[in-house]
Amino acid sequence: MWVQAVAEFFKYKVVSSIIVLACWPPKEQIRIIGEISHHGLSATFSCDPGILDYERHGYLQGVLYLVGNDDSFMFKKVTNPLSDITKPITSIAIDDVYVHPRDGVSAHRWAYWASSTGFVLTHDRERILRRLDLKEYPWRIATPIGHYSSEKYDGTFVDFLVDESISDQDPGIRSGYSTSMLLIEAVNARDILIENELWATMVNNDSMYLMVSEGTADLSGAILRILLARTFDLDYVVPIWPFSVGFTYLAERESASNMFLEPFSPGVWWSCLAIMAVLALVERFTAKTPLEKDGAFYTVLTTWLQQDASAVPESASGRFAFTVLSVSAMLVHAYYTSAIVSALMSTGRGGPDSLRALADSKYAIGSEDYDYMRYLFFDVETNWEDLEYLKKKKKTSKFYQDLSRGVELIQQGNTAFHTEYNQIYPHFKTFSDDHICKLQHVDTIPETLSWVTTTKNGQWTQVLRSAGGWLVETGLSKRLVSRLRIPHPPCRASLLAERVKLGDIAPLLALTVFGAFLSVVMLGAEIMYHKAKAGRMEVEVKPSLIDDVDVERYME
Repeated sequence: MWVQAVAEFFKYKVVSSIIVLACWPPKEQIRIIGEISHHGLSATFSCDPGILDYERHGYLQGVLYLVGNDDSFMFKKVTNPLSDITKPITSIAIDDVYVHPRDGVSAHRWAYWASSTGFVLTHDRERILRRLDLKEYPWRIATPIGHYSSEKYDGTFVDFLVDESISDQDPGIRSGYSTSMLLIEAVNARDILIENELWATMVNNDSMYLMVSEGTADLSGAILRILLARTFDLDYVVPIWPFSVGFTYLAERESASNMFLEPFSPGVWWSCLAIMAVLALVERFTAKTPLEKDGAFYTVLTTWLQQDASAVPESASGRFAFTVLSVSAMLVHAYYTSAIVSALMSTGRGGPDSLRALADSKYAIGSEDYDYMRYLFFDVETNWEDLEYLKKKKKTSKFYQDLSRGVELIQQGNTAFHTEYNQIYPHFKTFSDDHICKLQHVDTIPETLSWVTTTKNGQWTQVLRSAGGWLVETGLSKRLVSRLRIPHPPCRASLLAERVKLGDIAPLLALTVFGAFLSVVMLGAEIMYHKAKAGRMEVEVKPSLIDDVDVERYME
């Protein structure tokens, strides 16, 4: 009967495989395994608890520990192990054994099993609340100091972390520490702050990552991204901070040398040319005077270009055609100008958009000095080819700079500075609208959700995850992020069209100069043509005059 109770208990726990720790004879082991299998579960017997070391932690696994009458040893070999437990059982009380690290072990009624009712929970809510009340048990929070310095800040490290007037500094630490404090409050624990020099590196023992992974601290006071190597050392408790890091620089707008042709598609340009030809023919056919006929083409051309017409038709049909021409030209001009303005408002920025392009650009590079930037990116060799190419080509002895100095370098327009975006955005308040609109980024860590962590397979992992889920469901985590996160400064100039630069109109200027030069060449050719024509006329006239004189003399 007890096998059925055990099977229903593990089914409630959503467990399909059980490890039975008992030193029983093989015959009895086989019989119990058969009974457990009859209830839809698989079982493994072992007399050595070391079998638990070989289980994979990513899977639910039940453990059943059977103890004899004499439990002075963990396990005892018995000759008749089923002498007591095979007796018919009508009900079994199931207790919750809670181990508090300070108050010790305590047993509490949780559920019961009866042959008539099966498995019944009676005190599950009490079990949950008991684990969410640590009775002021101290939890150690390992927290990197980041930019904090007692020489620069008049106050303790805790004062620095909760000071909202400087919330833009170290947001990854502030968000992690604040989340850890919320978790501690949720489970009625007490915090002990441990200051660390380093964040996520393992170069010495004064590292938050090492303390949490080794169990000398219970919670991380700063956020960490999920990386495969870290999953073997840490348990991730609650996601909190949208972390993103990269290079920031000022970029100029891309020159639009074809901006005068781009607003219209080729089909529209050809249709405009066809309409001009049709209207020119109509103007010529409806003309009443030779002057109107000769100027029909230029009348259409100047009107189409929104210039003054060379002549106004005298006939009613000609004036009607001229009206149609004017309205059509006005509409085309309106479409054309609005398309150019739209193109200028939506134009992109010219500049590198990848690490390799940044390496090949005119920009120098610099970075804020954080240990994770040193030991994850720039002071170690990585397998990221573009990053290694950038470091080899651009990194100098003055690579690491203070954030304020990095902002100055960005403003000068020749340097791309590497830092977390949330930290640098507040410094752009000194930038002009033109500079703000020119800001561009090249990511090294695109925006990703970072987490508060705890010791791998620690005693408090499930409790912390439960409390972390409560923070997310109640909106406390979202409120914390909204208080610390700083948006990108708005580009007010984006509401207006971009100014046209010299590079935009350079092809047009070149075409204009070429046209002016060509007109001079045409003038010279025209003068030469008229001189040659006049010379031929003189040659033709002189012989005719001589002939007339000779005839007159002869007649005299």
